[in-house]
Amino acid sequence: MKNYSKKSSLIFVIALSVIAFSCDKPDVSKRSVEMIVAKESGDSIFKNLLKVVDNVVVDDKLNDSLAFLILPVQASCPSCRKKTIDSIIKHKDNIKDRHFIIINANGGRQFIEGYFKEQNSKLPTIENKLFLDSSNLSYRLNLCQDKPTIYYTYNRNAYKRVRAIPVTVRDDLREFFSGSRN
Repeated sequence: MKNYSKKSSLIFVIALSVIAFSCDKPDVSKRSVEMIVAKESGDSIFKNLLKVVDNVVVDDKLNDSLAFLILPVQASCPSCRKKTIDSIIKHKDNIKDRHFIIINANGGRQFIEGYFKEQNSKLPTIENKLFLDSSNLSYRLNLCQDKPTIYYTYNRNAYKRVRAIPVTVRDDLREFFSGSRN
């Protein structure tokens, strides 16, 4: 009976290790930088993004270059969630004029704040820049699944979707917040 217990403990530890480190594997096939070439798709995505941010983008900016970062706070892997939250906190006072952040969850403000408290921080209030999607609308509109997702738009049309993974999330976030990649 002793060997069986040690064997099952070892299997449990190995399985847990695989699960814990699977998020950090550089699986490039899961990274998706997608150029959205179909005008109808880009238009539909743009309209859905505006729904999520409650049409806060003023008319004279709709034709400009815009960027939307969606963080599915519950569904994202811990590594991507942590890096995204860190970036939001770091850049809260200097978010570009035409960039918007959406935090998606199946819970209210207190629930979302819990993720920021885990990182010894506070959910920032960034008027007309940071939106809490506590009704999970982004997910229901198929704008995000289980990865931080960034959309780039121009002239009322989404043209690029970036689904970040742990290997690329730093560069993806750097591009969103500062405009350049390494």
